[in-house]
Amino acid sequence: MTNSADAEVLVCAGEFFTDLIFFDLDELPSLGQETKTDNFATSLGGGAAITAVAAALLGRSTELVTVWGDSSLDAEARGRLDKAGVSWSGSRIEPNEVSGLSVAVSTRADRYFLTHPGANHAVERHLLSAETLGRVSLAGHVHFALTPSRWKSFRDAVKQIRKNGATVSWDLGWDPDAGTSRGFRDLCLELDVLFLNEMEACKYAGASSAQDALEHFNHPHNTVVIKQGAAGAIASRSANAPVRVRGLDIEAVETTGAGDAFDGGFLHAWMAGHELDEALRWGNICGGLSTRLPGGVQSLPDREEFDQRLDWLAGEETTERQPG
Repeated sequence: MTNSADAEVLVCAGEFFTDLIFFDLDELPSLGQETKTDNFATSLGGGAAITAVAAALLGRSTELVTVWGDSSLDAEARGRLDKAGVSWSGSRIEPNEVSGLSVAVSTRADRYFLTHPGANHAVERHLLSAETLGRVSLAGHVHFALTPSRWKSFRDAVKQIRKNGATVSWDLGWDPDAGTSRGFRDLCLELDVLFLNEMEACKYAGASSAQDALEHFNHPHNTVVIKQGAAGAIASRSANAPVRVRGLDIEAVETTGAGDAFDGGFLHAWMAGHELDEALRWGNICGGLSTRLPGGVQSLPDREEFDQRLDWLAGEETTERQPG
């Protein structure tokens, strides 16, 4: 990113992981046992990176702001981002560290994760530094993908970024205590776009349905998006009547990172000024197609494939206007 403001740039900020994925196992091994499988993949991981790659493949100028280690694994990940067209020049490289690592192991019925935070312990400090905040404020939009330990500090950071003219979104992920946190509620009031999945939205809002959760988080100056997996997504802008767009009919192989891929498609369309239902459609395409292979970025569509899928959907009615 240059030293002058660029309204076309999407900055994605948060933790980074290298994902090691074992998938479609017949059964999980017990302690002391070994299972050998060819169903294995490595992938860029962490919500910020997946969102950035999804948007970059659609043609958006994107930058990932995170903290790396200086290991060969980190260097390989940076090379993958270079290939995808994502800048990482605003990120910090922490000496004698390795990036976060996440091992995902799944059968057809369930899965578990093992995670090593690695260099991510320094992410909040880096994101809240005056230098980083000044840099990201030059973008058109800043998307955060993390669960912070300092809600008030990030609320102040979001206010500063918006004061400088950028818009801001957040995808918190799963944090069981968020719904009872005053800091979380105060942060939400500062956001231009809030992303949640249906389970998160209902938990944090104390609601029984996605539509009820929308009403809880809506205010006159924001957009709330609730992702519903294969069913699609529902959203409301400026507390208006909700809009629901059905998802793609995709045979999913592995769903890690699909919600973050959705964010990338949605934000690219939202920044371009598309209507809410169209932005949801763009998100559904990216999120749905990302599930065809294991890992959040392995099967993301490039612009040519995306346009073909969008043209195909043009003949279908996928939008539902919900009563206000």
